[in-house]
Amino acid sequence: MTQPGYELLADRYAAMFPGPYQSPIERHAVAAFVERIHFEGVVVDVGCGLGHVTADLAGRGLDVMGCDPSPAMLAYARSTYPQLAFLDADATLTGVTKPISAIIARFSLIHVPPDDLKNILRRWADRLRPDTPVLIASQSSDTPGPATPFDHAVAPAWRWHPDELGRVLDDSGFAEEWRMVNRPDTVHRFPGVHLLARRR
Repeated sequence: MTQPGYELLADRYAAMFPGPYQSPIERHAVAAFVERIHFEGVVVDVGCGLGHVTADLAGRGLDVMGCDPSPAMLAYARSTYPQLAFLDADATLTGVTKPISAIIARFSLIHVPPDDLKNILRRWADRLRPDTPVLIASQSSDTPGPATPFDHAVAPAWRWHPDELGRVLDDSGFAEEWRMVNRPDTVHRFPGVHLLARRR
């Protein structure tokens, strides 16, 4: 699931996204996710990219590991945050050997083809203890039904209607607890959703 486009645009992404969040709702969603973490273990930041969110989670006192399949993104993250752990791994979490206390995937699973997402979520469910929280953020759609492809600048990507994302999580062994939905604005051209679910 490597996305070669991120190799070419890592420096541009670093200039475009100098911090972890683009809006207060993103910051608040992650803060609410952190409050939900109760188990010992590592928090896995799936598709950590530049490492900004990984660093924010570490600053909140969590044991956290960033995972990304892009060597260029990992090189930036490791040089910017040398005190943190970053792993060359995709959403399947191959190589993560520690017990997992929570998973966060912000705008990274959008690149997973919809037919493959359930398999990935089921792999997560097989590794997680009951009640382990998972936070997924995605560009969203107002149209109910299957995920919708959109013209992402880097790689093929899909937008998820919140109900459909919740359904796929439910089918994969997770129960939704809450969602935050934001409307398009000057920064976001599509609606967005942050959805927190727990391992049943």
